[in-house]
Amino acid sequence: MIHLIVDSTFGIEEEFAKEKNIEVVSLKLILDDKHYVEGFEKNWSEFYNDLELSKGFPTTSQPSPEDFKDAISKILDKDGNAEILILTITQSLSGTIHAATLATKDFNGKKIVALDSKTGTAGGRILVEELVELIENGATFEEVIEQTKILQEKIQVDFIPATMEYLKRGGRIGSLSATIASILKIKPIFRFKNGVVSVVKKVLGFSRAVGDMVMQVPKTFKKVYLLYIHKSENIELIKQKLSTLLGINNPKVLAVGPVFGAHVGVGAVGIASI
Repeated sequence: MIHLIVDSTFGIEEEFAKEKNIEVVSLKLILDDKHYVEGFEKNWSEFYNDLELSKGFPTTSQPSPEDFKDAISKILDKDGNAEILILTITQSLSGTIHAATLATKDFNGKKIVALDSKTGTAGGRILVEELVELIENGATFEEVIEQTKILQEKIQVDFIPATMEYLKRGGRIGSLSATIASILKIKPIFRFKNGVVSVVKKVLGFSRAVGDMVMQVPKTFKKVYLLYIHKSENIELIKQKLSTLLGINNPKVLAVGPVFGAHVGVGAVGIASI
C-alpha cells in the first residue's frame, strides 16, 4: 500500500491525516525565546497572538532526520511492505527535504522516496489531495511519483500582505521600501509556484489588488481555495470578487500555518489553485 508523509507546512487537518493515514512531521518556531511546534491548526493561535504583540521575528527549525525516521517506522510497523512517498516544503524556503532524504537511507530494501514538493501551505495541501485521489483510484507508486512532478508545475499560490511590516521584519524587503509602499498604499501580489517566490504585480489599493489576484486564477482551474493568515476579515472581499469576476461561489477557506504565515504576515489573504 502507498503511504504519504508530509511536513506541517502543508496545513493538513488532523482529521484528514487520520482518515487517509498520512503522517505529519512538524516544523518548529522560536519567537522571543519561546518555542512552538507548528503541528495542526489547533496549535496556531498562540503563536500568531504572540507574533502580533512581538517586535521580533521567528526563526524556524526544520525536522531532524530522526523525526522522519520515526514517521517511516510508524508506517512500516503497521505495513512492512508499505511504499512511502515523503513530500516537504520547497527547499527554496526550508532545508526540510535534506532531513527527509537522509532519513530514507536507513531503510535499505524499502521503497521510500523523498521529494521536494516545490510548494507549501495550501499548495502542498492541494498536491496531497490530488495524490490521495490517485492512490485511491489504484495508481502505482511510480505513477504517483510521476504525477507529483506534473502537478508541481500546475499548482499556484498567490498572496497579498495586509501590511509590509512582517516582510520588513523577516528581511524580505528594506525599511524604506516598506514605508513607501505603506504610504502609497501599494499592494504587491506574491506568487509561490514551482519552488519560486515572485512578485506578479504591484497594485494601488487593497481592493484593486484582490481583483487582480482573482484574475490570476488559471482559466482551466480544477480547484480554488481561499487563504488567510490568522485573521479572516478580508476573505469576504475575495469571495465577492471571485463570484463577480469568475462565477466561483462558496469556495473552501483555509487557514495558513505559522512557518509560512509569519513571513507574509497576519491579515494577509491569498488564493491557491490548480
